[in-house]
Amino acid sequence: MEKLQKNLHTKGNNHVKVLAYAGLIFVVLVWGSVPLFTNKLITKNGPYSASMYNGANGLIAAIALLCICAPKLKELHKGYFLLAVPTGFFNAIASLLQKIGLKYTTPAQYAFLENLSCVVVPILLFFFVKKKPSFATITASLLCLIGSFVLSGMDFSGKSISFGIGELLCALAGLCYGVNIAATGAFAKKMNAGLYVMIQMWVQTIVSFLIAVCLHNIHMGGAPIERVMFSWQWQHVLGIFALALGSSTLCWLIRTSVMKHIDTSAVAVIMPCSAVVAGVLSVIFGTDDLTLNLVLGAAISFAAAVLSGLADVLEGKKMAKSATAEEPKGE
Repeated sequence: MEKLQKNLHTKGNNHVKVLAYAGLIFVVLVWGSVPLFTNKLITKNGPYSASMYNGANGLIAAIALLCICAPKLKELHKGYFLLAVPTGFFNAIASLLQKIGLKYTTPAQYAFLENLSCVVVPILLFFFVKKKPSFATITASLLCLIGSFVLSGMDFSGKSISFGIGELLCALAGLCYGVNIAATGAFAKKMNAGLYVMIQMWVQTIVSFLIAVCLHNIHMGGAPIERVMFSWQWQHVLGIFALALGSSTLCWLIRTSVMKHIDTSAVAVIMPCSAVVAGVLSVIFGTDDLTLNLVLGAAISFAAAVLSGLADVLEGKKMAKSATAEEPKGE
C-alpha cells in the first residue's frame, strides 16, 4: 500500500513538473514578444521616459495583485518583506537599466543580454544554500553566456567585440535579474507567489518614480539625464495596461510559482529562449537583420536551455532514487 502511495505521489509530482514547464514556456513566449512593444513606448523621443514607464507598469501590476491577493493579505508576515523588498529592488533596477538600454540597442540584443543571469544564478545558489551546480548546469550556463556574447556582436575575425552603452546596460540588468532569480528560488518556495510578487511590484513602483525625479533634476551638458515623459493618449495608456497585466502581473506570478517545482538554475538558463523568440520576431518585423551572429546566438542559447532542462530532470530522478534508498525496508 505504501509503495502504491509513493508511486502515485511520484506520478503527481511529474504531472506538476510538466505543468510547471508548460507555464515557463508560456512566460518565455510572452516575454520574448514584450521588447517589440516596449520599444514603441520608450523610444528616445517618448511617449514615455524609461523610469516613468517602469513606474506606471509597476503601479498597475501592484494594484492588480492587491485586488487578486486581498483574501490572502492576512497571511503576510515579516519574512515576506525581508525577502521581497531587496529582491524587488534588484528587479526594479534591472528593469530600469533594461528599458534605458533598449533605447540604444535592438530588441533582440536587449532580450539576449538580459539573460546573463544564467551565469550569476548557480554561483549565488551556492552561496545562499550551498547547492553545488552539476557539470551539466555549469556547461549550460557557459553556453548561455557564449550565446549572449555571440549575439551582442562578437567579431569572428577576433579583432574586436562591438559592445555599446545599450548592451552594457542590458548586461547589468541581466546580473541584477540573476540576484532576483537566485534569492527567489532559494528562499521563496514556501511563500504565496501573489503576495511575494505584489510586494516586489510596489517596490518597483516606488524606486522607479524616485529615480524618475532624480534623473530629471540631474543635468549633464545643460539637459536632464532623462526627462520625465508621460503620455495620456488612450493607445499609449492601453499599451501600458496590457503589458503590465500580461507581462508584469500574469507572467511574474507564473514564473514565481513554477520555481517551486523546477530547479532554479534550469529556470535561469531556459529563460534565454525568450530572446530566441524576440530575435525571430525582430527579424520578421524588420527591427533586426538576420545575421550569422543572431542565428548562432539563438542556436547556442537554445542548446543551453535544452541541456539545463535535461539536467533538472536527471537531478530530480537522482534525488528520488536517493530518497527511496534511504527509506527503511519493511518486513
